[in-house]
Amino acid sequence: MKQKIIICGAGRVGLSITEHLSNEGFDITVIDSNVEAIQKVTELYDVQGVLGLASFPNILEDAGIQDADMIIAVTQSDEINIAACQIAKSIFSTPTMIIRIRSKEYLDPKYSDFLLKSLGVNRIISPEDEVATAIVNQWRTPGAFDVAEFARNSVTMLGVSCKNDCPILDTPLRNLISLFPGLTVTVMAIIRGNKLIVPRGGEDIILSGDRVYLACPTNQIHRTLTAFGHLETTAEKVTISGAGAIGIRVAEEIHKLSPETNLTMLELDREVARHAAETLEYATVIHGDSLDPEIITEARLGQGETYIAATNNDEVNILSSLLAKRSGASHTVALINLPVFIPLFNSLDLEGVVSPPNLTASSILQEVRSGQIEHVHSIIEEFGDIISFEALKSSSIIGKPLKDLRLPKDVTLGAIVKKDDEILSPRGDTIIEAGDMVVMFVPIKSMKKVEELLSVNLDFF
Repeated sequence: MKQKIIICGAGRVGLSITEHLSNEGFDITVIDSNVEAIQKVTELYDVQGVLGLASFPNILEDAGIQDADMIIAVTQSDEINIAACQIAKSIFSTPTMIIRIRSKEYLDPKYSDFLLKSLGVNRIISPEDEVATAIVNQWRTPGAFDVAEFARNSVTMLGVSCKNDCPILDTPLRNLISLFPGLTVTVMAIIRGNKLIVPRGGEDIILSGDRVYLACPTNQIHRTLTAFGHLETTAEKVTISGAGAIGIRVAEEIHKLSPETNLTMLELDREVARHAAETLEYATVIHGDSLDPEIITEARLGQGETYIAATNNDEVNILSSLLAKRSGASHTVALINLPVFIPLFNSLDLEGVVSPPNLTASSILQEVRSGQIEHVHSIIEEFGDIISFEALKSSSIIGKPLKDLRLPKDVTLGAIVKKDDEILSPRGDTIIEAGDMVVMFVPIKSMKKVEELLSVNLDFF
């Protein structure tokens, strides 16, 4: 029998979750108060749609909450999300609840504990925390446009842009072993323009302009980036545009990790800038427009510095990143909510991109797939997910060479971590054993097949 899930909210995050889970065979009903949003989600996916506020008991009942196994509350309103979960639990005894909370006030432990314990919420997703962590990871790894850790942090996924100076252009991927002895790296996916290329057999080559997703041991990040032509180092001066919740958290985390780093904040709103100056005594706060060249000059951006665009406006983040690069910044990281802007970054020679909707959706999908799935990361181009999981004794992949497995052709293995923590780059004769941790790239349409093959049971909490 299909697991029934109710998703409250048909915005960017709700749509992404719906796309993934509907392709995996779940019985999905989406609630939203916007007619156009409901029409869009029901036209795109094989799901039911209910028009109304998710905080109204009758709307939840119309959506079938009485028979639901899980409710995922991701509307734009924290209060609606909280009310929906409270009603689902107290009236309808819904077993599992995942909620997105934006406001820092609700995330105070004395209040979040109430949500987790008294209301019975299983997981609180804080987009600002997720986004801030992703931005800081990109500051620490300036040669990559995307970074995520897997297999108990022993394996790192890097998204790398390959430019004209990349040493391995036009080289068959199978030659990486001989070119870089001792380097355990596997290319899992290549994005060429708007096309996904899944390497098979080692004959694929990398071209200038490609965006590559690869897996490597966490302790080989620097050597891996060097192999792909990236010699950037972590900046000792950082300028952050946007002193809202995300900008503040990024500044706090950078200062915590590296107190000697010189921090500058740019903020257009006078009151927000004043609050930032009071909160961040160790940072220089400039009140002004990040699109004003004079403000950029005042921030003294220069070679070797990182510029982080963390406003709530995609266009401002893109344009100010371009202005920062022209003014001398070596590395940029920008928040981008709309996927239509993602392809621009390669053509504009910008580096890091962080997608808040993707990060939030990844965290929620990880909770939904809470069997043996350890971590889920949706790549920013939205072609698929990189996942890590523990190989089960019951799985049909145990004890066979990889070349004999019937994996979908668009799936690639990135790394296998053995029980003794040895990390293997998967090859045709590699054998997976029970208890191994496996890192894998899976396109959205192949996720259900992979889960069935791997015997990864989607148990709920």
